[in-house]
Amino acid sequence: MALHQEYSNGLLLAWPTPILQRQVDNAALLSALRDQILAREKDDPEGLPRALVNGWHSRLDLMEWPGEAIGDLKQHIGDALSDFMSMMTNGRHVSGTAHITAWANISRRGGFHRLHTHHSSMVSGVFYVDIGQADPEDTRFNGSLTFVDPRQAVEMIQLPGQPFGEKIKFDPKPGMLLLFPSWLKHFVDPFRGEGTRMSVAFNIAMPDARVADAGAGPSTEKKSP
Repeated sequence: MALHQEYSNGLLLAWPTPILQRQVDNAALLSALRDQILAREKDDPEGLPRALVNGWHSRLDLMEWPGEAIGDLKQHIGDALSDFMSMMTNGRHVSGTAHITAWANISRRGGFHRLHTHHSSMVSGVFYVDIGQADPEDTRFNGSLTFVDPRQAVEMIQLPGQPFGEKIKFDPKPGMLLLFPSWLKHFVDPFRGEGTRMSVAFNIAMPDARVADAGAGPSTEKKSP
């Protein structure tokens, strides 16, 4: 498989797990998305019950929302997906239509996400719109996005330095965009601070994906919930 890495000393690093990070520095985009998400929460305070605790989860129609900001976000996701797929295929282009389902999350003090995966998708991701004001006296793992080692029973193996089973944590920043395999387990630590921690999460499916030696990267097409 393309992701395996074999070295001259006979060592094979098998089954690596890809996580792609990008940074979108666009204050106007973040501000517009923040206003839209807060307005949608006001209009639909119930939202959808999901793995988010002490927070608000929008319905799964964010890509259908009006406004230029949604189109801009969709473009950034599509660009990141093209990079992600190229890395997965040793630089070969992937053709097909990417169906994106997206929703907004709002966490206030005490809000967190339980451990979960994203079923029926290929790639999932998150884009951070606002991170609120974390408590300066309690910054360790404050609202961090945490990925769990997916290898079954990996923590049962005791080796010097504990090279296996380590969790990977990302401290959110406004404009941070992450893509990862939908099967990768993850959770969000409780947010301890003031204001709102706001993100857009999304799932991507490409049922007609094809790998070729040449051609355009994946196009993006919104998917109805």
